[in-house]
Amino acid sequence: MHSALLFRRLFPLIVCAALLWHAPAQAVPAFARQTGLDCAACHLGAPELTPEGRAFKLSGYTLGSTSLFPLSATLTASHTGVANNTHNYPKNNQGVIEGGSLFIAGKLDEHIGIFSKWTYDNLASSTDDNGSTRFDAGLASDNTDLRFVGHSANQDQDLIYGLSLNNNPTRQDAWNTTPALSFPYQVSNLSYNTWLNTPPAPLIAEGLAQQAVGLSAYALLNRRWYVELGDYQAADGKFGLFSRGVSFYNRLEGNNPYWRLAWNRDWGPHSLEIGTFGLDAHVSVDPGSNGAPSNHFRDIGLDAQYQYLSEPHSVSMQASYIDEHTNWNQVGLGVNQSNNSDTLHSAQAKISYWYRRQWGLTLGVFHVDGSHDALLYPTSANGSPNTRGQIVEFDYMPRPWWRLGLQYTAYNAFMGAATNYDGNGSNAHDNNTLYLYSWVAF
Repeated sequence: MHSALLFRRLFPLIVCAALLWHAPAQAVPAFARQTGLDCAACHLGAPELTPEGRAFKLSGYTLGSTSLFPLSATLTASHTGVANNTHNYPKNNQGVIEGGSLFIAGKLDEHIGIFSKWTYDNLASSTDDNGSTRFDAGLASDNTDLRFVGHSANQDQDLIYGLSLNNNPTRQDAWNTTPALSFPYQVSNLSYNTWLNTPPAPLIAEGLAQQAVGLSAYALLNRRWYVELGDYQAADGKFGLFSRGVSFYNRLEGNNPYWRLAWNRDWGPHSLEIGTFGLDAHVSVDPGSNGAPSNHFRDIGLDAQYQYLSEPHSVSMQASYIDEHTNWNQVGLGVNQSNNSDTLHSAQAKISYWYRRQWGLTLGVFHVDGSHDALLYPTSANGSPNTRGQIVEFDYMPRPWWRLGLQYTAYNAFMGAATNYDGNGSNAHDNNTLYLYSWVAF
């Protein structure tokens, strides 16, 4: 009986693996077909970028030949289990098909390239009036990055410059240290979107994903200095395609500047980056309407990355710190605060080791702390967002386009305490989560 139950829970993973095992070897993503390069040339355990991958991205995805149909797709199946299921989380310890994505990605002409992702979320959910969870699978806009680029080179300097039109601040970046590109690269849709047993995060950390659209200008000089300046606004009206199928919960008002500055050096198998990034944003108190009063968020981040890429051994390290200061000028719908202003600090770091670009082990740590605010953090008995823990992930890539991952997240503290953090007997380690997934790109 236990064997039959285990089989039913893991059946989606087994089906996904069976389909992939018979997939043809030439079924690689559109970028690899365009350039004629293996996925490993631009990625270390996809989606982490190598120096070649960063150059390709900042060159506007225009290297290589133009494809009439630059299409590719991904599919993800998974199994998520939480340590203590007293909250009766739906689909806990069940094998599920999370969904799939369709990509229009590649070179459109010599100066224009695109990365556009549309995702069918099989686990999209909402809460009924009686508190039960309803799953409403659907297709929605995901990350989009449309670029216009130029390249000037002579004996003394090499300059890549361009414009990026995108719908997720930091998604256009070239280093895996900014929030939209940082570890963990694959997360459980159930844990992050349905169960919501994850810590608070700054606005710039995916808080505006597919709800904002921004245009930024950038330049990379001699592969050493990178600068970018941009501005974001709500992704509605004439920009509604960037948010199609997405519910607004953070609507921007007016102009919201974004900046990025980084120093980079590549030498031999080594690569080093140190940088800063930030966003100054005004978020409406009413996500459903334009022109409403807003609250002011200022996020400033610091980041660093080191990579050693060789064969058979590769090592990659990233670290980031984000300081967020919020002025609550107004009371938002469904959101209350005890303070006139709050702060939130988020720090994370990870180190990955890869053997032959096929076997990977990653160790990560994270720490969130900030102001005590009883109304802003009602699930915390002491009104604190303080959360810290570790993530361990083991990856195996039997093919360059197929990744199997086993990820474990352990909490030392959650929402202000290690024990009884909510006043109802819940402990931090109750939220420890095991996530097994299979990801494939066609």
